[in-house]
Amino acid sequence: MENKKIFVVCEYKKNQNVFRDVSFELLSAANSLSRQAKEEFNFDYKVYAIVLDCGIDADFCQLSRYGAQEIIYLKNEKFRHYNCCHYSCALVELFKDKKPDIVLFGATNVGRELAPLITSSLQTGLTADCTALSLVKNKDEIKLAASRPTFGGVLMATILCKKNPQCATVREGVFQKKEFNCMTLTSEIAQNDEVFAKSPIKLLQFLPLEVQESTFENAKVILCGGKGLKTRENFEKLEKLAKLTGCAIAASRGAVDKGFAPQDIQVGQTGKTVAPQVYVAFGVSGAIHHLSGMSASNVVVAVNNDPNAPIFENCDYKIIADANELIENLLADFEA
Repeated sequence: MENKKIFVVCEYKKNQNVFRDVSFELLSAANSLSRQAKEEFNFDYKVYAIVLDCGIDADFCQLSRYGAQEIIYLKNEKFRHYNCCHYSCALVELFKDKKPDIVLFGATNVGRELAPLITSSLQTGLTADCTALSLVKNKDEIKLAASRPTFGGVLMATILCKKNPQCATVREGVFQKKEFNCMTLTSEIAQNDEVFAKSPIKLLQFLPLEVQESTFENAKVILCGGKGLKTRENFEKLEKLAKLTGCAIAASRGAVDKGFAPQDIQVGQTGKTVAPQVYVAFGVSGAIHHLSGMSASNVVVAVNNDPNAPIFENCDYKIIADANELIENLLADFEA
C-alpha cells in the first residue's frame, strides 16, 4: 500500500500558549482525506503537523488528539515573532526535503500571507479560501479537489492542482474538530540560520501591535442582520440588542453591501463561516451563499415578514414578523 504525506501548517497563539482551533480543524480534515484514500483508492496518507517557534509551551498532545501522526517542530530564535520571510524560507526548505503531497494552511492572516509566498517559490498551485476538500481520480492520478466560492459566492469552483505539493488555505470553522488520539512521533529540527539568507525580502523594523483577537467565529449565540433591516440605524438597534444579551453580532452580504455593517462580520461564502449553538437571522432572505456560512449552526431561528423567504426552508424555528418591530420590542423588554 502506497504511503503519501499531508502536511498541516499549525498556528500557535503565543500569548495564550495554545494552538488556534483552525489547526485542529485541518488535522481532522486531513484525517478524513486519509480515510477516504484508504477506503476508495487503497493507499495511506500520513498526517503531519508542522510547528514553527523558538520554544513552545503548548502541549503537543493537543495535536496528537486531533489526528497528527507525526509532528515536525522547526525551532529557531527567529520564530519568536511571526515573520513571513523567516517562516516561508524555512517551510520551503522543509517541503523540498520532505516532499509532501498535500499542504493545508488556515485561511487566516498568517496563512493567507504564507501560502502564496511558499507556492510561488515551489512553482506549484494554491487554492485559496476553500470550504470543502476531497480526493478524486483524474487521469490515473489521485488529486486533492479543493472547492471554493467564486463569482461573488454565486457559484462553487472545484480546483485541481497539477503539481505537488497540492496546497490550499481553508476557512476557519468549515470543518469540525474530531478527536483521533494518535500515537505521535515528534521530530525537532534546529533550523539553520543560513536558510533565512535566501529570502529576497529584508525586515527593517518590527513594531508589535496589541490587537484584541475577535471571538466572532467561536461565539455560542450569534444575532445576524440582513438587508431586511432596511437602514443602518435599525442595524445599530440589533447591535445594541446583541450587547445587552451578550451575543455576537453578524451580517449578511446584503447588509454589508448596503453599508449597514462592516465586512469583517459578514457571514457566507465571501465572508466568515460560523457554527454557533444558536443563530438568529433578522431580515435575512437566506440566499445560498449566506447559508453556506452558517449551515453548521446547531439551532437556527429566522425572523422575516415574507412567509416564502428561502431562510424558512433552512431553519429550526421560523417567526413570520417584521424584524425591526421585533428588535424594538425585545429592546423595550430588556430596558424596562
